[in-house]
Parts: sequence; C-alpha cells; structure tokens
Amino acid sequence: MGTSSHNAGQKGNTPLVPSWLDQLDVENQQNTEKDPVPVGEPNRFTQPRGEFTRYINSAGRDTGMARKSIANYVRNSMGGSKNAAQRLGAARNSSARLLNVTGIFASGGAQAVERYLSLENLSNRNATDALLAIADFVCPDGGPQDEGIARNAYITAIEESPEIASIPFEELTAEQMLLIVQKSMANVVCGRILNDIGNKIIMLPDDIDVAERLVAQIKEFVKGAISDAVSDLKVDVNNLSQHQSIDIVNEVYQTTFEIMARVGDDE
Repeated sequence: MGTSSHNAGQKGNTPLVPSWLDQLDVENQQNTEKDPVPVGEPNRFTQPRGEFTRYINSAGRDTGMARKSIANYVRNSMGGSKNAAQRLGAARNSSARLLNVTGIFASGGAQAVERYLSLENLSNRNATDALLAIADFVCPDGGPQDEGIARNAYITAIEESPEIASIPFEELTAEQMLLIVQKSMANVVCGRILNDIGNKIIMLPDDIDVAERLVAQIKEFVKGAISDAVSDLKVDVNNLSQHQSIDIVNEVYQTTFEIMARVGDDE
C-alpha cells in the first residue's frame, strides 16, 4: 500500500461520518443505514494522534502504543466500531462486490465469473491477470473518492500475493480468493487509519526503511483483526447469496474495529 495519499489529517470538528461517504451504489442503497450523522468533538483526534506519534518515534518498537492509539481512535475519535465502519464509505461496496465475485467463483468456478461479468477468457489467464481484469467491476474508475481508495487497496492486495501469479485462474481455490478479499479489506482499513491519525508516518522517520516497517506492522495488525473477524462471523463463501455480501462486509468491518479496540484496551 502506497503512502503518497496521506494528508495532514482530519480536523476534529468534521462529522464522524461525513455525508459524502454515503455515495453508495444504487443496488445497495436499500442497505444504507439511516442513522443521524454525529458531529465530532473538535479535539477528538488529539489523543490517538499523540499516541501514534510516540509509536512512530519509537521506530516501531512500541507496538503496544500503536494498538492503544488505534483503540482510542475507534472508541473516542470515531465513537465506536459502527461509526468507524461507516467512515469507510463507498469502499464498503467495492469490498461487497469482490466478496460477491468470490462467492460466484466458489459455487461455479472461473466460467461462472466470466458469465456474470460478461468477460471472456478469464479461465485462460493466470490468477493475477484475471483478478486485475475484474478491477473495473470491483472498483469502478471515476467513482467516489473512496472507490479510488478501494481500487488501490484491491490492486495492492493482488501485488501482495505473488504466489498466485503462476496459478491459472480456473485452478485458484475459494480460500485463496477469500484471502484476496481479506487483504483488500485490510488495506482499506489501514489506509483509513493512517490518513486519520498516522499521517506523520512518512514525515518523522529519518529512514525510509523505518517508515515502511511501521506501515507493515500496522497492516499486519489490521490483517490479523480482519482474519479474526471473518473467522468469528463464520463467513462461508461456498454458501453466499449476492444480497448477503454488503451485510457481511459491514459486519466484518465493524467486528474488525471492535477487535482492534479490544486488543488496544489491554495495553
């Protein structure tokens, strides 16, 4: 996951879940929650940002401080795991579309995905090329800002899986497809956290290797939480309907934030 998109961070008095994050696909609008958008306290990012800065200044040695920072981000800055998940915005729809494709693949293989997406010759490509070929369906280009974040997260997930490059797409397993989903979702969450409270991760370290190590540590923490959430929720791509995908994705994201908050509270 690249770090070039980091900015100066969100201001405390912006909404916990900005209204522009609700630009969901028409197909999923009926699933959009209608809760009032809470307004954040002006200084709600101060504590987790300070803790995250101390983690950065430790050059990654104080991983407990990183976990504590993320826990405070979820509970105090976001007002809980539900708001934290909603803040991911339209990226949730991209994750749902990818999970839906994974369910189709699990039930009917590569040819079923070809028919569903009206794409030819996916079966004859290697897994990496085939997954890149469906990127426009998973994350439509030119959509909301969060679709762009999701697109980067998805492509990065593929790049982080060199072991599938030589495997024909039709020989990929449902478990390997689900792993791509999990990596993509982890990249979405990691990007949101780093942009909200970890923007100094590319400014403070003197060594670029240290900065990359810090990002890798946070990503591994998030990946572990995503994996635990998928396990806790007993997500089964072999028995998945198209209409379940958005609900499952929302549950996975919310449970992931709950897990990270719980782990961080123990520090």
